[in-house]
Amino acid sequence: MSGRKKQDSQRLQWHPAFGAALRITFAEEIERKELELQEEYLLSKKTPQIDVLIIKKRKDAMIRKTIGRKFRQHNIVEYKAPDDNLSVNDFYKVYGYACFYQSNTNRVREIEPTEITITFVCNRYPREMLKHLKEVRGMRVEQHYKGIYYLKGDAVPMQLLITHELTHTGIQRTTLR
Repeated sequence: MSGRKKQDSQRLQWHPAFGAALRITFAEEIERKELELQEEYLLSKKTPQIDVLIIKKRKDAMIRKTIGRKFRQHNIVEYKAPDDNLSVNDFYKVYGYACFYQSNTNRVREIEPTEITITFVCNRYPREMLKHLKEVRGMRVEQHYKGIYYLKGDAVPMQLLITHELTHTGIQRTTLR
């Protein structure tokens, strides 16, 4: 057996022991049905997948299309069908995807968190989601072009594209502002 495989097979499994310790610690609350403790909880019913991932091959690559102005090196795009709404849950799901995408690498900070953006694309203006982001997360919305809104106040740069508002110039090359 190689040194690495032997080391892996002899490695202590700490999570079951930690879960057991928490069960003992919260035994009274669990017995009174005030707490529920679930170990190795699966986060998704299906394999998480990003709708579209756009990777700039060079950091200094110039994107001339207005919908790509916010792009950095790794750009996550969530698309909602024309008859679908963009909800608060959609926001957190995609935000989680961005965090998972950044962390799911071979090396720490292989993808710099500052090099990730999120773009939400939908047909209708998501009033409820934006109200939530303003009230709960202190974020604000700024329209930068027709149909292109920047979501400000978070470490991750985000934009919202409202497809029925986009003009031909919104997706064509324009001069820099």
